[in-house]
Amino acid sequence: MTSTGESGISVRLLSRYRVTIALLWTGLALAALVITPLILRTTTPIFQMFWLIVPLISLVRHRDTDRVGFRTPDREQGIRAAIAAGITYGTLLILVEPWSSVYDRLLVLALEGPDPTFAWLVRLDSVGGWVGLALFSGFVTLYSEELFFRGWLLQALNRWTQPRVAVVGQAVVFTIFQSIPVFFFDPLQAVLYLLVYAFGLGVIVGAAAQRTRSIWPGLAVVTVANLVLTAVLV
Repeated sequence: MTSTGESGISVRLLSRYRVTIALLWTGLALAALVITPLILRTTTPIFQMFWLIVPLISLVRHRDTDRVGFRTPDREQGIRAAIAAGITYGTLLILVEPWSSVYDRLLVLALEGPDPTFAWLVRLDSVGGWVGLALFSGFVTLYSEELFFRGWLLQALNRWTQPRVAVVGQAVVFTIFQSIPVFFFDPLQAVLYLLVYAFGLGVIVGAAAQRTRSIWPGLAVVTVANLVLTAVLV
């Protein structure tokens, strides 16, 4: 009886700790999205702010990190999911990017803005710029995407529909939000961007999130992919 009671207390304490971390991380990421454009003189990331505010409201209201995918998966399961998603997405990029230059064009647009994620490379020299890009993308902008689409939205859809439909549904919404750059692409690039770099990515990391009920495998994949592609193309 005592052992069971102590175990229950430990679980509750761990749950409260996760909620605190999630609230702090999300709140600080939102603050960074407000402050960074002022410091680096960039465009204001309205969508990313929205993607943080919605899960933040859910966390404040429900105090449940599982509802936004902010949970630690089993280590082996998480690693397998990240590797599988990384290999799948990496294969698509190798097949598509060299002849289509879709990401290359997207990167040019992001640097011209500059987009706050890539402004670090424009405003800071060498190592500082890359460190800023890595930290800001992983902890703020890409985190906001994964928290909203593969966290809050995916779990919301799971409560209403089948798992596979939920994965596709969040990928469709993700693609809609990501569709603005198509106006700056030629027709073929626009189609590839929507099918591979938006919907394809959404399904791949969405499947990883569905398997683990966690945003972390997907966040690891998109952060690494973003850094590798940028390093190769800049």
